[in-house]
Amino acid sequence: MKNLKKYIIDYLYIIFGAFVIAVAVNCFLLPCKISTGGVSGIATMLYYVLNIPLSVTSLIINAVLFIFGYKLLDKTSVIKTAVGIVFLPIFLEITKLFGAFSDDVLISSVFGGVLAGVGVGLPVLKEASTGGSDFAALMLNKKSPYISVATFILILDAVVITISGIVFKNYNVMFYSVVSLYISSRVTDNILVRGNYAKSVFIISDSYEKISAEILKDIKRGVTAIYSQGCYNKNDGKMLMCIVKSREIPHLLDKIKEIDDKAFTIISDVREVRGEGFKKR
Repeated sequence: MKNLKKYIIDYLYIIFGAFVIAVAVNCFLLPCKISTGGVSGIATMLYYVLNIPLSVTSLIINAVLFIFGYKLLDKTSVIKTAVGIVFLPIFLEITKLFGAFSDDVLISSVFGGVLAGVGVGLPVLKEASTGGSDFAALMLNKKSPYISVATFILILDAVVITISGIVFKNYNVMFYSVVSLYISSRVTDNILVRGNYAKSVFIISDSYEKISAEILKDIKRGVTAIYSQGCYNKNDGKMLMCIVKSREIPHLLDKIKEIDDKAFTIISDVREVRGEGFKKR
């Protein structure tokens, strides 16, 4: 029963993602000739040059990509991606009846970019795709996992946008396409890490025992002592490292200052935290 619920949720994510992409394309991007790259960018060019419906281009290109790339995905991802590829052209046909929501190029590029980012991110979050550059990026990510899916999408889409600028001979549209692409890639990236931001704090102090005790007792966060040595005076000591939520930083800094106002503190951003006190594994 639990697995069934999970499967239903996964496929709802994929189907809704396909719908959101269709809305982004038909209601914001296509009317202004804006492209966020990928298959939708190619489809936009073919629509204006050869009057080929977006749904047809989307289905054909994505089917070809699927044939070449399905072996790189596991069985579950293959089925999920097939669902996304089928539903996207269906929603492209439905949402074209909605018409353009705005004729302002800037508004269309921003809103279209946000929606496209959401539409791409939701299926990828469930290890699936609706085809296009996000599917190609998913395959490339399997080969090079140290490069994020969003980065691969950005590279592939940038190539398509450059070609569309040449085809339409309109560099204003090309500029707004880049704006829309950047927004969509950032939104996708944020969806993939799901906004689970935190701060990593490194503390160097002779009063590390008192500070660590205060963090454990008052802040209620785990803290790790790392053996360290000062290169100037060669004194051995311990450097404290802890992960806290952003809102806890002011309180933590106040506590450190109360114990040792000369403590050396380093704070940096953390994009994803999993474990006790944060997101479950």
